Amino acid sequence: MFQRIRQGWELTKKAWSVVRSNPRLARLPLVGGILALVAFVLLGGPGIFLASGDADATTYVGYGLIAAGSYLASFIVIYYNVILAAAANDALEGREPDLAAARGIARHRIPQIAGWALVSALVSIAFSILRDRGGTAGRIAAGLGSAIWGLVTFLVIPVVALEGIGPIAAIKRSANLFKRRWGQQVTGNLVIGGISTVVMIVGAVIAGLGVYALATGSVGGTALGAVLIVAGIVIAVAAAVFAGATRGVFGVALYHFVAEDRAIGPFTVRDLESAATTR
Repeated sequence: MFQRIRQGWELTKKAWSVVRSNPRLARLPLVGGILALVAFVLLGGPGIFLASGDADATTYVGYGLIAAGSYLASFIVIYYNVILAAAANDALEGREPDLAAARGIARHRIPQIAGWALVSALVSIAFSILRDRGGTAGRIAAGLGSAIWGLVTFLVIPVVALEGIGPIAAIKRSANLFKRRWGQQVTGNLVIGGISTVVMIVGAVIAGLGVYALATGSVGGTALGAVLIVAGIVIAVAAAVFAGATRGVFGVALYHFVAEDRAIGPFTVRDLESAATTR
């Protein structure tokens, strides 16, 4: 277990080194996340307000707005992830990332992105229903199913960005690649997700202390609370950006290794093979 974590840490450091060398890559998940949040607030916010009222026609309008906001937010996140994958591919191949060209690739993939966003939304809804209505067994099944789904479809974004195939074909392609080298995906995602989660928790704790300080009502407490809340938010956002950018780079590197049996960028075949095997 500790050996697996150490190897995952090495993969994460190499993925992050690509981001540090090309800082514009880190802006993509940040911009995508902000735009997705704005899109959901503009549509989902009114939807939540309407859906919380008495059961009538406006309630269904509210649900529709929530669904539309959620879908648009998902589309935006995936769109920027495709841009990230295309730009990361340049960086890993030793070229200067061309963000204009990467955006052009994403624009040409809009039908595929829209389809994948729809599939993702439907699967998410299915797991949510199972979690809410299935009791303890449903929550366990939804948690396991969501984790497995995330791993099986981890390479969908690189596949869409680099191969340009539709969502169903991309899922099949990702699943096939997953079966070939499942260990590397588990190892890399475990460490990247673990690091970002720990940092986000730290940010949340700091922001929580800020709220507590604000509650004291004193001038010093208010000033300290404001600083802590801002610091906590910044730390949490930084963790999300780290996770998004690093996972994007790692996904592209892993795609080339599994699909083409070659290592690119700072990764070596030994790095990726030592992470885990299918045995």
